[in-house]
Amino acid sequence: MFRLPIAIGMTAVSLYAAQKSYVAITNLQKYEERSERAAKHSETAAHELHKTRTTQGSSAGAIALSLLSSIAITLSGTLGPTHPPTWQHILPLVNILALGAAFTHNRNFWKAKAKVPFVGGFNEGIQKSKEIRQLLLGLGIAWGAL
Repeated sequence: MFRLPIAIGMTAVSLYAAQKSYVAITNLQKYEERSERAAKHSETAAHELHKTRTTQGSSAGAIALSLLSSIAITLSGTLGPTHPPTWQHILPLVNILALGAAFTHNRNFWKAKAKVPFVGGFNEGIQKSKEIRQLLLGLGIAWGAL
């Protein structure tokens, strides 16, 4: 059955994406304190801080859903059918929707952001977010193939 190799591959890619997401969030958190201070004095800074957090959170949430779902399909594929067929049809659709929403959210937020000179960690966070966006797209396509 072709589902098992795809599910195993999605598990591996989801783990890789989770690692990238962790690095991106960690890099951006280094600037949280400064951002929070700025947010106290600027509505725009407060809005940007909130959007940064929700963007990273939506990506991390979609990746976590993909990881857990692909593990579930992998286990059900190796241990025999333990869930009704509707579960195996609904799960890919839910993941496609979640990954697509996170991809769109990520793309719309970061497309207008420029790298900041002399702020390597922030710039690395932007780069990792771009890489995460590509992984979200790839995972969405893989769920479509399932």
